[in-house]
Amino acid sequence: MIVGKEEQMNLKRKRTFSVAVCILFLFVTFASFFYIAKEENHNCTGEDCPVCANVHQAEQTLRNLGTGMIAVATVNPVYTGLMLLITGPCLLVTSMSLVSKKVRLND
Repeated sequence: MIVGKEEQMNLKRKRTFSVAVCILFLFVTFASFFYIAKEENHNCTGEDCPVCANVHQAEQTLRNLGTGMIAVATVNPVYTGLMLLITGPCLLVTSMSLVSKKVRLND
């Protein structure tokens, strides 16, 4: 399949964006883990401790990153199944060629 220069640039831009999002996702995950591990035994100043608030925020971030889509899929299994049933035939890609159709090519 011949792809034009514009389509190649668009594909390259999408790949670059996808890699950047993955790196950002990993950075946020590891930064939250390391912050929680570092501040596990801090000297708490009481009820309005800023370190405890930051640790709580990091824990919430990890919960949201880890179970965001899983919660949607488990809360609405009927909706998810219905969408897969509707879009399933569209996702199935069959390879059709002249050889598979047994077309004879004469000179």
